[in-house]
Amino acid sequence: MDVLMPQLGETVAEGKIVKWFKQAGDVVKPGENLFEIETDKTSMEVPAIAAGTLTDIRFGVGDVAKVGAVVAVIAGVGGDVRAKSVEPKRHDTPKAPQQTPFVPAKAGTQKSQTQKQLDPRFRGDDRSERRGNEPLNSSSQSQRDFAYPDMSPWREVRTPERNFGPAKLSTGRYVTPLARRLASERGIDLGRISGSGPHGRIVAADVDKAPVPSAAAQASTSQYYLVADVEIDRLQAMQTEAKSAGAEFSIGDFVVKAWAVALQRVMPEAGADIGLITTIDGRRATTIIREAATTTLTAIAREAAGQGSASPSGATSAVAMAAASGIREFTAILTSPFVSALAVGQPRRAPIENDDGSIKFIGLMTVTLSCDHRSVDEALAADLLTTFKTLVENPVAALV
Repeated sequence: MDVLMPQLGETVAEGKIVKWFKQAGDVVKPGENLFEIETDKTSMEVPAIAAGTLTDIRFGVGDVAKVGAVVAVIAGVGGDVRAKSVEPKRHDTPKAPQQTPFVPAKAGTQKSQTQKQLDPRFRGDDRSERRGNEPLNSSSQSQRDFAYPDMSPWREVRTPERNFGPAKLSTGRYVTPLARRLASERGIDLGRISGSGPHGRIVAADVDKAPVPSAAAQASTSQYYLVADVEIDRLQAMQTEAKSAGAEFSIGDFVVKAWAVALQRVMPEAGADIGLITTIDGRRATTIIREAATTTLTAIAREAAGQGSASPSGATSAVAMAAASGIREFTAILTSPFVSALAVGQPRRAPIENDDGSIKFIGLMTVTLSCDHRSVDEALAADLLTTFKTLVENPVAALV
């Protein structure tokens, strides 16, 4: 059977194929997605409506096909299963059928010549092709099982999950799917665009006219933040014991190591080189602590004092320490090459409630994790911050 380019709206004449879920030669079942299409008004995933083998793909990714064009061919049982792949960037459209010369119909014969028998699936009834009391065989039963009226390519469209944000903005304006995707890819704020479509709808042409923000601006708009309070009583106790033994390190030194260990456990591909961001005489300074996950605390303390590498090459994450006392929490702005940064506020004493309702004071510090969503998604960032919190509250775990 032929797989056609569906009609996505009364004024839509063509659609662009943005993704193929199947390849030529794959076996498909009714309801399985074949390809995804996109127009200026909407986007949808087109499913198969019959079982068989996808034998011919006639339009590739990026190609535009007219409504009703044969996009692919599915061969059923006994069909030709020789797979044919589409040639890149093929834009041919169905040729108009040749018109036969007009021949006047004989009286009383035109109705019978033009009347067509509809398939049972599209008649709206349950009539089968059986005659009389003929039993329903397995072949006809199989055909009936795969007759899904709601799987027609002309049915109501289904929006893919990946839709690049809501269709209605907080300003009340509506945005087409294509415009949302283009704006997301280019880092353009839709809230600052005036729509030229019907009723002020923002369309792709409006996004094309909008200025693309600079790289620095895009990096800023792509950031998101997670905040957590971390208990440090055990860490401070270990710090005191180490000092008694002649080995001194700061809470910042331990944070660098614990953050490197968390990265190694959750995102091993990120490496264990950490950028330590501090403020010296009012100026921002960055020291790179190499292989911080396996470096001793005393060695990290020496490198943090100014002996570490200043080249950020290879480091993708950083730790930023509060510039002055009394700073409870702050946010680190990401700069290249860092895709995540942990901002550490000053330690403080804070009251918490015990299980029995009594109050006690503990040592706390607030940390804020900044991430670039293009490199670190929210779930991964939450896992990182949770792992770091566990390591700091149980400091021995970061050393073994």
